[in-house]
Amino acid sequence: MNLLPHAGLLVALAAGSAIAAPIDLTIDPSQSTLDMTMNVDVTIANSTDSDSSTLSGTMSIELDDAGNPSLISIHDLMVVIDDTMNFDWSFGFFGSADAVLDNGSVSYANPGVTTGPVPVVSGAFAFPEVLVNLGGQLDVSYDIFLVGSGSEMTNLGDQGSFASAYSGTVVVVGETITVSTTLPLDAVVPLVDSTGTELGTLTVTGSAMIVATGTIPSCSADLNNDGLLNFFDVSAFLGAFTTMDPSADFTGDGLFNFFDVSAFLGAFSAGCP
Repeated sequence: MNLLPHAGLLVALAAGSAIAAPIDLTIDPSQSTLDMTMNVDVTIANSTDSDSSTLSGTMSIELDDAGNPSLISIHDLMVVIDDTMNFDWSFGFFGSADAVLDNGSVSYANPGVTTGPVPVVSGAFAFPEVLVNLGGQLDVSYDIFLVGSGSEMTNLGDQGSFASAYSGTVVVVGETITVSTTLPLDAVVPLVDSTGTELGTLTVTGSAMIVATGTIPSCSADLNNDGLLNFFDVSAFLGAFTTMDPSADFTGDGLFNFFDVSAFLGAFSAGCP
């Protein structure tokens, strides 16, 4: 039951700042939609069409305090465009074009790299800039005067990342977290034929309305149940371990030894939501 070999590490943990772990959320397709507009400009003419789809996917966030957040960060985002989207463009005398977008997506451009934190004020937050990627296969067929006719495939994922503002609200009720966000889309994609000749440009605009929910994971290392990991939790563990209180039996074997200390250290280092 000797804590001396681990005292230095426990003291270092106690002196450190509170630790938070990412919280995984699921995007609700019944509340999440994408309205997308595509404008085709082939110099001699341009045309615009729109379509919409439900959204699904996942989001990973970090809160400084899951029960009463004042800061939020983004760890990851994968928004799946559920429906095949169809676009038709008419250029009048100059002809027409149409396109089908399959397997569309909007994804976080830097998974593993945290964006933020930004303040949460009265439940609202705003990221001034989040890097995202468009994904999916856009199959375009066209017959345009002075441009030609044919069909081309564009992989939106090849067009690189673009920065978008990202704002919304976070609401915590009991153990459930709901994040409602708006993600504007604004990207320009070149239209190129099979020979590499640029036919024009495709401007993608729109807005993704995303509602994602999740459950606050349990946090065994938060021994004083204040939603934070800090000196007070380390102190509570030391006290419980010394008195052989069951709350310090992190292995659940009825013993108080090195393995409980190691398990507590692991839980503390993993962080809490």
